Amino acid sequence: MKRRAVIHKLNEYSYCIDDAGDSCCYVVCGKEKAAVIDTVNGMEDLNKIVREITELPLTVINTHGHCDHVYGNTFFDIAYIHPDDMVLHDEHFAMKKLTPPEEALKLGATEDEFRKYTEAEPCPLRPIREGEKVELGGVDLEVIKIKGHTQGSIGLLDRASGNFYTGDAINRGQYWMQLDESSSMHEYEQSLEALAKFRCDIRELHGGHSVAAIDPGFIDIMLAGVRELIANRGEGDGTEKWFRGTARCHMLSDGSEILYTEEKL
Repeated sequence: MKRRAVIHKLNEYSYCIDDAGDSCCYVVCGKEKAAVIDTVNGMEDLNKIVREITELPLTVINTHGHCDHVYGNTFFDIAYIHPDDMVLHDEHFAMKKLTPPEEALKLGATEDEFRKYTEAEPCPLRPIREGEKVELGGVDLEVIKIKGHTQGSIGLLDRASGNFYTGDAINRGQYWMQLDESSSMHEYEQSLEALAKFRCDIRELHGGHSVAAIDPGFIDIMLAGVRELIANRGEGDGTEKWFRGTARCHMLSDGSEILYTEEKL
């Protein structure tokens, strides 16, 4: 299989790994340990790729349980995830075993590579909860729960650099709230409001599908859009197709979209 991963340096101790434009994960290095934030799609050995960056002991943290953020857990010994997304993680790994063989061509994989991908088992999970700190030696990552895209979505804040690693909890472009595992819009509003106390420490957002940093002002754009959506009950919104069907679509002031269903209002 052709190499998918492209490594981008964010600062002197933090890196983004772009998995062929499908999703991103991050490596944050302290003096004693390094954190791997999400593990992308699991189509190539992420552990070996991370070892191109650091030889430090690794702590793997999943921002949520979706396949394009956890499938690479296969290449590590243990991963941490919020308890509310443990079942979702297991459901997505069970789904991987049912991937149709024709997908191998789309991935550029050989038959043997594709078999190993579908049969690979996840590593054991450990719980991580809001308020915990991942201590790396001179660098701490603070766990902040952002219930919305999934019930157990978290962000990890590095106050030293101001980098806030959000997975899919805050993403510019198209934000998915139409999923069964998504929270209500009111709960997402509360999650965004709770970020106010961290705003002075957040300088950049680093999401799960963009190498480019996002200005923290996007939190205000998202919050304003969510409040408008709740107040208007989606009046005037159109629809948008996604791979499992059609969802309602609410436009934000910067052109980003929130996909949702009536049940989420």
